[in-house]
Amino acid sequence: MAAEYFPLKENTRFEYKYKSTEFEGLARVFIDIVKVTKKPGKTVAQARMIFELRDTHTDDYTITRDAKWLTTANGVIIGGRREFPFPPKEGSEWNESPDSNEIVSMSDKVSITAGKFKNCMKVVTKLGGAGKSVRYYAPGVGYILEEYTADDKTCELELVSIGKIPPPPAKKAK
Repeated sequence: MAAEYFPLKENTRFEYKYKSTEFEGLARVFIDIVKVTKKPGKTVAQARMIFELRDTHTDDYTITRDAKWLTTANGVIIGGRREFPFPPKEGSEWNESPDSNEIVSMSDKVSITAGKFKNCMKVVTKLGGAGKSVRYYAPGVGYILEEYTADDKTCELELVSIGKIPPPPAKKAK
């Protein structure tokens, strides 16, 4: 079976550190895969993005996997996008106007806070204006790193850890 570059596992939390020229400091971002529903030819995950800097913002969205694409309806750096086509393979290209995307490698090694990963898929996006995004997906793990450089901002999103979604805090008795 081919490597899974964006596994959709229920009750999984991905923690990222996020730095950007749009703000001072280092933000923490959590992507929670809350629920996964499998239908014929399609898997849909209900995801929750929690962005913590000076305050906290939460956004619910979907991640969809069908026979042709893995698509996110939202994201940390930019809104939703086609992450990559199926089956993922080196040389695959696709356009999301005004941007163009290509899987340039299926064998990158990446060393980040969360660990060392090999056989990573590297996707390069040439942004419609000027700039580019380089993102990495580790087999069996998913989205681990993105470096984004454009006219208006520069940012980096890096996986710190993966675990279970913590239970909600207990309500205090009155």
